[in-house]
Formats: sequence, structure tokens, C-alpha cells
Amino acid sequence: MNKGWIASSLSIVLAGLMTSAVSAQEQPTIKDDGYRHLMLTGGGLTLCTSMASDTCNETDWIDSKTMRTNRYIDLSEKSIKTAVSDEYWTGFREEARKKVDEALKLIYDRMNEEIITERVFMREFTRRATLKTYNALSEAEWNKLVDLLEMPVPAELDEKINLNESQNKPAVDIYRQFIDMAKTTRFDDSKKPTIFFTTSSSRDPYNEVDYYMDLFSQLGAEPHWFPVDAALIKAQQEGRCDELADVQEEVLGAYARDRVYRDRYQQQVEFCKAPKEALKMVRQANAIFINDGDANLTRSTFINEDNQPSDLLRDIVSFVQSKRLVVGGNGAGAVALTSKPMISNGTTESAIKDGAFASEPPPFGCDLDATCPTNTNPDTLTFHPLGGLGLFHFGILDSDFSDKGRYGRLIRLAGDSGTPLSLGIDENTAMKVNLEKGLFDIVGERGVFFVENAQSVPTAVASTFHYLVAGASGMMNPYGLQTAEFSDQSGIVKENPTTNFLTDRGLVDSIRVLCGEERNEVTLLNKDYRLIARINDASRTAEAGGECQVINGKIGIAYQPEEKL
Repeated sequence: MNKGWIASSLSIVLAGLMTSAVSAQEQPTIKDDGYRHLMLTGGGLTLCTSMASDTCNETDWIDSKTMRTNRYIDLSEKSIKTAVSDEYWTGFREEARKKVDEALKLIYDRMNEEIITERVFMREFTRRATLKTYNALSEAEWNKLVDLLEMPVPAELDEKINLNESQNKPAVDIYRQFIDMAKTTRFDDSKKPTIFFTTSSSRDPYNEVDYYMDLFSQLGAEPHWFPVDAALIKAQQEGRCDELADVQEEVLGAYARDRVYRDRYQQQVEFCKAPKEALKMVRQANAIFINDGDANLTRSTFINEDNQPSDLLRDIVSFVQSKRLVVGGNGAGAVALTSKPMISNGTTESAIKDGAFASEPPPFGCDLDATCPTNTNPDTLTFHPLGGLGLFHFGILDSDFSDKGRYGRLIRLAGDSGTPLSLGIDENTAMKVNLEKGLFDIVGERGVFFVENAQSVPTAVASTFHYLVAGASGMMNPYGLQTAEFSDQSGIVKENPTTNFLTDRGLVDSIRVLCGEERNEVTLLNKDYRLIARINDASRTAEAGGECQVINGKIGIAYQPEEKL
């Protein structure tokens, strides 16, 4: 087999795709009242906080005496003994447990301090003497270790946000627009919109509560924590509310949260014992916001074990449909909203080479502690075939999209599952959607990648694609993009361009040449993978902010190891 044949075979697949009849400058012919039911964000909405000073322009406002600024690690003899006890380590990982014990004592001897910040702990554990031990731990084992060593959070110290000093202005604007969406559901315009946020996508259900409380409060809303998550639901179902900490270990892989967040934990236990409270909260809300993290955890929160929606989810869907409630999701929180196959893990490399698997997502580093589900590894593309929460009925959703080179995994899942439309949303970007008419607006910093008519063979995928950036709008249905108006924004992309399409922005950076008059095709090589993107007479392009927007482009990605050429 030669390289020319591979390129030719990809071209044949590309040429065989149906041409979509999308007009790049055509406005929807139906009336748009401006109402949007959902806000789907691509993740990366980092803000300036007292816990993340590196995201701030200025830091002189941070006061460690009145604000939470760090997680603190306890390296006392008693704390270390608990963290490396047999209670938390299986016999299979006995050697790892011993190495961790040695590493912790070495760090203590080197620091000669019992209490250090998590940042210092991370720095010390990754020094040469203990780096091998660190690299041998799975993500679950590392999280468990930090949880068990963590000091209790003082009740009087909350994480604080400073919107004015945030480097990430697009994120601030996206959150402001979500508050504006919440206002459209109010019966009384004189009252602040009521926002209930859930941390159901998080392994640690309490870590981001103060963050969202302060964020939505500063933006002029009345915020409340909606304390539902997969562990709480299981505890309710099994009558184990008083044993919630044990259930959190089993379901979330979160340890000692009752010791670290005493007040928040007790609040959730009381909520667990009052199952009707969740429905009351939904009826009071103008908006619900779901945080980033793990889409599978949010799915397990709202979908029963028999794959039927819970009563809570039925109420949410009903209120969204009747325009009494809007819903937003960040990153994985947005991915979980689809009714189509729900992505839960995977890289483009693994997706193109090995395909998609209807399986539980493998934990990161599961190859190190033998916790990977059968036939999977940490990079395997996994999905839930019955979808997520079902609010977004147009297509598959993916997040952190161009920024992590997730083109291949989205096209693979679309092709393998026969899903006509799929969407990938970039970081610091959001898509506001009207569920009745399919109208949408793209806001923020980057863009949304639309996949249509995806096809797949064992080691290659291809599809029609559209790429629209912030400022664009249009209309879609479950079969594709119907109309679109290009953005004319003038902001400039600041990142250095790359051709790496497996884990970075290589595709959207490279298709910029298609907005010129001389090129109609781009070919990229990355490791053992080849990507071809092209336009033809049915395509439309337009520049915006240094990016090239494309309607009716064609893309193909193939796995082509050198030894087979």
C-alpha cells in the first residue's frame, strides 16, 4: 500500500458524502422572538478567584485572612498513617502503598512542616526522588491520597471571585448572558433571577460551591446550591443518607468529605433525608446550571438505573419546554444534556484506530491500578448509547473541542452510531439554543464545529463539516444545519498556530488557508494519522477574527501506520 492510495481512498470517501444545502448568509424565515432554552458551553470558563491567582490581572485584592486561598495538606504522623492504611489500598496495590508511605515521610523530612499547601505538596511529590512513585499512581489513587491528607476547610473562609480582574473576559460575558437568559423566565421583573447550580459533574461535590455562589451573586442573581449528585441519589434510594460519606467513596471516589467540608456535608445529608426538596427547588428556579467534570456522573444523577428519567428530570424537562426554566451546562455539564449517544471519554487517536465502545468510561490511569472496564484503556472512546438527560435533541455534543483536537472522536461516534448531526463546542465558547425552532447563537471567544452525514470504516472517518465562530447564528434540525449567518467579528486569535490535530487546534488553525483564493484543500500529518479537509463549489467561507468559517466543507481522518505504507 502506498501513501497515494491512502490519500486517494480518503478523497473517495469525502467525495461520496452528500452535499448539504446550507446557505451561509441566509436568515431563518420563521420569526425569532429571541428566547433561548439552553446555554451549552465548551468548558474553559476560568475566572479570577482567590484560589486561582494565576487567572487574575492583579492579585492585591486577595486576603488570605478572609478568603480561602489554598487547600492544605496534613503531613502529621497520624494523617499519613490513615492515608496509607490497608482500609484504603487493595492487596493488589500493596507495593504502591508502601512507596507512597515512603514518599510522604520523605517529603515531611525534607519540608520539616506538618501543614503545607496542596501546590507545595504537588511540587514536592514530583521531585526526582519521588517522581517515579507519583507516575505509578492512577488519578483515582492520587485524588484519594490528597482527599485523605486534606485539612478541614474553615467555615468562615470562602473562595472569592473578582470578575473585574479576570483575564478571561469571554467567560465573564458568557456567564452574564446566562443570567440574561434566566431573566426571561421571571414573572416579576423586579426580582433577581433565581439560579440553582449543581455540582453533579464533580468528583468532589463541595469544592466549587462557594465559587458558583459568589459568581452568580456578583452577576445579580439569587444563587442556591442544588445539592443533587449520583452519590446522594444512591444514598436516598438505599436509605443510607447517614452513611453518605461511604456512598461518596463508592460512587464518586471522594474520601473524607464529611471531615473536610463539615457544614456542606451536613447540609447534603439533611437534603438527602427530604427527597421532595429537590422538586421544590426546581419549581422555584429561573435557571439551573450544571458544572464541568464528568458527564457520566451527571447522567447518573438524573437518569435511573433502568435508563428512565427520574421524576426530578421529568419536571426539569417540563419546565424548560414551558419556558419557566432555562438550563446551562459547562463542558461535561453541557455534553450530558444530549438525547443522542453521550460521549464519556476518549481521544481522537484511539477513536480512529479502535472505534467507539458502549461502555462505562475508563478512569484516567486505570491501566496503572487495573480498574479499566473490559476492552478499554484510559484513551478509549466510550459513550452511552441511550444518551444523556435528553434536553438537547438535535445531536451528539462534545466540549473543549478544537482546543483538545476532538474532531476524530466526534466524527467516529457520529459515524459508528449513525447520528446525522453532531456538534463540538470550543473552550470559552457557548451556544444558546431555542429548542422549539432550532435557532442558535454562538457567543464567546471561538467556535462550534458541526458534523453531518458522518461515515466510518475500521480505521478512517469522514463527514461534511461546518465551522462557525462567535457572532454567528443560524437554525438546525436533527438532520443538519439548515441556515447560517456568518460572524463578522474582528477579534484576533492570540494562540500560536499548530498543525497538531490529534490533541490541539491543528484543524481550525490550518483551514484558515481555505479562506483565500488559492487553496481548496489542506492535508495534515500527525504521527500515524492523516487528515484531509477540503471545500468545493458547494462550500462557502468567510474570515472572522483571524479564523476561517466554513459551510459545507469535507473532512476525512485516517490511521495509516508507516509500517503498512
